[in-house]
Amino acid sequence: MSNALDDIAPSFYAAKCRWPDAPNIQAHYADLATTFEENGSSLLELSKSFLEMVCITVVNELGGNLPASSTPTTTELLACALDVLGLRNERGASQLSKIISAFNKIADGLSEVRNHEGSVSHGKDGFLDVMSDQNVRVYLLSTDAIISLILARYDGVDPSIMHTREGHDRYKHHNAKINAGAAVNAEIDEDGMLVLNFQAGALRKDEGPELRVPVSKLLYNLDRQAYVDVLDALQGAVQPGVEEEILYKMPSLLPTTEKAASPHFEALTEYSGWYVELVNPLYEHIVHSLLDGNDTQAVLIKNLTYTLLNGMENLGVVDWSTRDSTRSAVRVFVKRLLSLYAIEGLGSEAVEGIVNWLAGKIDGGGA
Repeated sequence: MSNALDDIAPSFYAAKCRWPDAPNIQAHYADLATTFEENGSSLLELSKSFLEMVCITVVNELGGNLPASSTPTTTELLACALDVLGLRNERGASQLSKIISAFNKIADGLSEVRNHEGSVSHGKDGFLDVMSDQNVRVYLLSTDAIISLILARYDGVDPSIMHTREGHDRYKHHNAKINAGAAVNAEIDEDGMLVLNFQAGALRKDEGPELRVPVSKLLYNLDRQAYVDVLDALQGAVQPGVEEEILYKMPSLLPTTEKAASPHFEALTEYSGWYVELVNPLYEHIVHSLLDGNDTQAVLIKNLTYTLLNGMENLGVVDWSTRDSTRSAVRVFVKRLLSLYAIEGLGSEAVEGIVNWLAGKIDGGGA
């Protein structure tokens, strides 16, 4: 056979190009092309398995169902591929149904030829004649015709977004619609997670899907230079999220109540530091704004007030506008104290209320 495989049966090459990121298809095509060029004995087996692989790939990409059998025939796999492509045989004598029926018969014929004429399948007598070049050409053209039908139909159908392994660029029309119509709210929580809430159409704030990803992971995977720039900018800055390190550097921050006892700290029952004038305002803010006037836990609230203000000295806030590192460190500190004091009615939802109050009253951290 003097002609190249791509000249005689171009659909094998078309399938290879259709899924350039599919390693098994690439390797299988290379084996098939080499066998064809060298008149190898496994040409029928390789071309048949190539067709089956195309069928399986199409069914999986479109979210269809493969045959229940663990050893499906080529005809069964072809039927599944045609079905998921909307080419199922229908009652009646339409021209398309006749063509599809003919392709199924070709698939049956290919299996029969492969079983009887293929030199690899099922073991063969050593003195049997190999297939003639003309018969091999007919076999390849038949397989090529089936693959051509599958690829032509597949290019007119969108793969299942939930199942496909094709890249983002496959959905350019969907991508353009999302890019033009979606809005995103972004914030960084106290754990250093970037929270993205998506709004589009009828999906309003807090109703749309939400993604949570560590800021470092987003930068590292999408923009390595941005990762380095942010890292350089944070050299020497207080890092948010390092809770234990922040707290254990602060003397006398934890209460000695039974709920939150700690051998490292003693309760603060008085305070006379930088922010002593804020003791009563902060106490009143917690009681009236966050606890709706409930002061039945006045002693704990007072001690929490002392501890918060004393902790602000140790945090050394000098610039609340720093890109979230300052606010995150304070947020972590406040969240931990609320958990340790365990004041009834003062849960994690109160963190932002206290942080915002501190940011409004403490300018420059008193340093």
